[in-house]
Amino acid sequence: MKDKLWQLAEPISADILGQFPELDPVLLQLLWNRGLKDQAAIDEFLNPDWLADVHDPFLFKDMKRAVERIYEAIGGNQTIGVFGDYDADGVTAAVIITSTLKKLGAKVEVYLPHREREGYGLNEEAIRYLKERSVSLLITCDCGVANPSQVSLANSLGLTVIVTDHHQAQAELPAAFAILHPGLAGESYPFKFLSGGGVAFKLVQGLLRYEGCHLSQTEREIQEKWLLDLVAISTVADMVKLTGENRTLVKYGLTVLRKTRRLGLKKLIEVAGLNFDDLDTYAIGFQIAPRINAAGRMDHANAAYALLMSENSTEAEELARSINLTNSQRQAITDVMFKEACEQIGKINIKTFFIQAYKPEWSLGLVGLVAGKLVQQYNRPALVMCQVGDKIAGSGRAGVGGFDLANALTACSEYLVSFGGHKEAAGFSLSINQLENFLSKFAKLAKAHLSGQDLTAKLAVDAVFTLDKIDWHIAEQVELLEPFGQGNPGARFASYGVLIANTQPVGSAGQHLRLELSFESSHQRFIWFNSAESSKQFSIGDKVDVVYEVGVNEWNNTRQLELKVVDIKKSDS
Repeated sequence: MKDKLWQLAEPISADILGQFPELDPVLLQLLWNRGLKDQAAIDEFLNPDWLADVHDPFLFKDMKRAVERIYEAIGGNQTIGVFGDYDADGVTAAVIITSTLKKLGAKVEVYLPHREREGYGLNEEAIRYLKERSVSLLITCDCGVANPSQVSLANSLGLTVIVTDHHQAQAELPAAFAILHPGLAGESYPFKFLSGGGVAFKLVQGLLRYEGCHLSQTEREIQEKWLLDLVAISTVADMVKLTGENRTLVKYGLTVLRKTRRLGLKKLIEVAGLNFDDLDTYAIGFQIAPRINAAGRMDHANAAYALLMSENSTEAEELARSINLTNSQRQAITDVMFKEACEQIGKINIKTFFIQAYKPEWSLGLVGLVAGKLVQQYNRPALVMCQVGDKIAGSGRAGVGGFDLANALTACSEYLVSFGGHKEAAGFSLSINQLENFLSKFAKLAKAHLSGQDLTAKLAVDAVFTLDKIDWHIAEQVELLEPFGQGNPGARFASYGVLIANTQPVGSAGQHLRLELSFESSHQRFIWFNSAESSKQFSIGDKVDVVYEVGVNEWNNTRQLELKVVDIKKSDS
């Protein structure tokens, strides 16, 4: 376990407590730490309301234009092409739009690109293929805003293009018939942080709420409601901010997910060994989304799309089991790649402002995962690359110091063949002979931004308590903050000078550790996940400081407080 700098939140003052007498002090501290400091923001956060907090889709400046063109295509029996992406956000976005179009009676052709052969975003071959399939209206999902030349090609072939996207736009916007993108300059939609699936859902809302929709009001509401499981998966998987409208979409989406009618999703949840009643953002982020992603990372996202669209129980179960196996293979290969990357990087120091690893044989579908793990390990921006054909392709993660990965790649564009993504995560490709130039320029950008910053990994701590203060009351206050995610991290507490009274390895390979920690006459049980190596430096009788999350473990109809170790140090350190 790498040493982290614990950053303790400043306790709120008596004056602040007096401003919100109706709120429990623990809850108010947690809200304050998350930047929720006025009554309106607190009310929206604690009480997400579908009618009040989910915005009218027609606030998108191009929504009416897009909806009317789609209904024109449906009415004219035109074939609509839906072009998605190969990750969980792009796949769910494609399912959200396609399933609704079919409900409305549209003829639909769906196309998901192959990660290695085609790469991210619209491509010429796909456009020509869809044209040959008689597509006259093309809707992109989770991509398109960075593809002006491809949209121009589609236009020249007689296709009308509607872009739904949320990625960072380039200087030149595509000449699409309509663009639904909440973050574009001049866009009137009030919430800017929707996922790709979230934008797709807004388009669907527009279609269902349009006066020309032939479905009954009940049918419209049913269709909209039962898509929220996919919206929740999309939003959590793509790690967009879980605040504002996203928080409302995910909160209601989790309710739908626990009761999902989607056969493939049911089977996937079952093979993952998850309990439907316990599904939360953690289950999505670490169990469901990685399995959906595994299809596109290891082979083709078509398998994940077919799973989520399946209406046959046997087919759904076979697909779920196949994807589950694929995910296991993905985990094993990722572990090997990560180990090899760490060996390449070796030791770093305060003058190391970014890290990079390259091996021609690595899987393009997994370099992003490895980059993410490297950021966690070294707390530096990371680029991980492999070779695809005669090009180098890679993925980056920012993860520290406010470094903007998308802007950095834009600044290096003279050396790149293609690139795109977000501030925190992005992909790119380049000619092999440009690698040295690219890395040199990127290194200068990283140094200019991060030089002088303390790059020690930081761990935000919400409050300090003695162990005897940790009880069901605190667990109940923490629960009010769910669902957790980007912009709303799980609540973390610290206790100092506690004694390790007992330890017990648990898990199939003893990879986890159950601890009993005591302070004076108080005892609490903790679980420390994946700690087989890190825990070797601790022994029974050691006095430690610990940061932990407070949760509830339900098993065999019994509920127990579960304290999860986030970080632990010997008290004298």
